[in-house]
Amino acid sequence: MEQKPGSRIRLVTTPAEKPVRNRGQGIYHSMDDIFKNATVLPDLEATSKRRALKALADAVAQSEGIDSREIMNHLLERERLGATGVGHGVAMPHGRMEGLERLAIGFARLKAPVEYESPDGEPVDLMLLLLAPEEAGAVCLKALSRASRVLRDPATRAKLRATTDEKEIIAIFQKSQAAIAA
Repeated sequence: MEQKPGSRIRLVTTPAEKPVRNRGQGIYHSMDDIFKNATVLPDLEATSKRRALKALADAVAQSEGIDSREIMNHLLERERLGATGVGHGVAMPHGRMEGLERLAIGFARLKAPVEYESPDGEPVDLMLLLLAPEEAGAVCLKALSRASRVLRDPATRAKLRATTDEKEIIAIFQKSQAAIAA
């Protein structure tokens, strides 16, 4: 998908054209703990897919210093290409964004599931938003893959649904990711 003039997010639809360079800190650090700095909404009340996306975009925008409207516009554009619901009550909206220094990850555990056009027809109550720097196509795809493997585990999903404690949610992601990497 081509980037619109003035736009800062490019939807992740193809592998990166540019090689990922090592820049020390930031997104180019080890993939051992992509969830370390995640923004967490542990008990989000949302009555629709759009409202859940907006709340998650607002939270990530605030923590990362990004324009929330820009994130939301591109997330909706991405959803028009195909819903990012992956099944089992999980959605993974994502994109690449110019000006980011590192991965920006947001997670929301919804109080009540919302319709999301997932492939299995199930409503979504776990949402993971992943934004990566524009030039980090390979890192973005690797992070999406890792997050997908974490959320594919039924025990991890059950633990995430059973808590509203932000620190515990981060710990669940970290433990699950470590188990996958081992």
